[in-house]
Amino acid sequence: MSNQNYLLTYDIGSTAVKIILFDTNLKVIYKNEKKVKTYNDDNYDYQKATDWWNIIVELTNKMVKNEKIKSKNIKAISSTGQMEDCLLLDGQGKALTEVLLYSDGRAKEEYQYLVDKYGKEKLDSMMGNNFDTLMSINKYMWLRDKRPHKFEEHRHLILGSKDYINFRLTGKNVTDYTNASTTGFLDINKMKINKGIINDLDFDNSKLPNIKKATDIIGRLKESPAEELGLEAGIPIINGAGDVGASTLGAGAWNEGDIYCYLGTTGWLAMPSGDISENKNLFTLSNIEGNDYIIAGAVLNAGQTYDWFLSKIMDYENSNGNKYITIENKLKNLNKKEIGVIFVPYLNGERSPLKVETDNGIFAGMGTGTDKLKMLYSVLEGVSFSLKHNMLEMLGNIESDNEKGKAINIIGGGSKSKIWPQLIATILERKVNVLELEAGAPSLGSALIALKALNNEKKLTISNIYKNNETFTPIEEEINHYRDKYKKYLELVKANFYEQ
Repeated sequence: MSNQNYLLTYDIGSTAVKIILFDTNLKVIYKNEKKVKTYNDDNYDYQKATDWWNIIVELTNKMVKNEKIKSKNIKAISSTGQMEDCLLLDGQGKALTEVLLYSDGRAKEEYQYLVDKYGKEKLDSMMGNNFDTLMSINKYMWLRDKRPHKFEEHRHLILGSKDYINFRLTGKNVTDYTNASTTGFLDINKMKINKGIINDLDFDNSKLPNIKKATDIIGRLKESPAEELGLEAGIPIINGAGDVGASTLGAGAWNEGDIYCYLGTTGWLAMPSGDISENKNLFTLSNIEGNDYIIAGAVLNAGQTYDWFLSKIMDYENSNGNKYITIENKLKNLNKKEIGVIFVPYLNGERSPLKVETDNGIFAGMGTGTDKLKMLYSVLEGVSFSLKHNMLEMLGNIESDNEKGKAINIIGGGSKSKIWPQLIATILERKVNVLELEAGAPSLGSALIALKALNNEKKLTISNIYKNNETFTPIEEEINHYRDKYKKYLELVKANFYEQ
């Protein structure tokens, strides 16, 4: 093992921090993870950056101690993680505030101020995206208005979880194009900082992160953090990409038109694209190089709707793996054509393909024959319909025969379901590949980024990285049923949430 070279990756996710060590052939040598705590104050969830760092230190020291990894063989460190955060640091890098997460909607007044000042249409145009409350620029204004002493003291604005880790490793405040795309600070049309807004709001440009390619080496591991981590100083630190950028690579969506689906607590569909989406109900993000785009439909309500129904309606408080197996064995025996219930999964609102405020989930079409199992299956159908809604918006509501022939790669916890991938395949009318990944897609994407940064990516092809756990093909006799049910779902969505 000591003669091998390694790539060390960190993934700072919304629920856990993961460490995965790869060799240069992308074989997993070591992996570990630890849950990260989410706090709540005034009904807003937040995390603490020091928690992230302490877990990184703990996991890295365990790796070095237990696996006897020689630090000199680690050729790069590349990180990924949750995007669209907002965190203030002082001049020494100390966190002055909690981490305002991407889902934090507290900055409603600041959002409205910008809308009143510029107009929604102009803001959308400036950012190449649907300007919304959750963008980091609103939260930065909120900190300026509501935490003036902390704002005055801060010297660095951190916009992503992996950017904080990189700051601790190098002392440099850098973000990547993918992460910057939906913060409000990047003009995605020009791939440059939105100087007009920054100057108008009198922000100090020196406190904002530099935006660089994900594959750029931004520095080398400093002595102090190296000692904490049990590593040797001087290891190249790769900028890395926010989780959507890293996942796009890790899920095998390498070419324009490839679509993958992340199905976790929340979810998304995303695909590489050569153009900015004209549909502002979707999100356009930069790719990792800042020279092309990723079109994404962000679904706020995916696996959490499944867990919500199991815990709140069916009293499965601890929905462990065995309980999923038990309930899914019952669900798979249902006659799909007898489930008249339609579920709109907007429990926490929605971001795309339309904006919806929170607490707007809907059950419709219930009758005396409706029971909990049928309602639960309609929950899985509803999320699948939401994915289809996003997919058709991404494709311009028309699928060519060529596009219909392309399979969708699916990743995330929901992909482990024994029935959901099949349902998605039938509703989306696409083959669905559940990828067999030793590491999560974001971590694999980070390793690919590191290889490219080290100019060692040419030997890699999709065929020698991925194996399918299973491929699901649409069930032909159910396609027309779900086409009709999707039309009813869409009518329900339009009647309740589209502007009249």
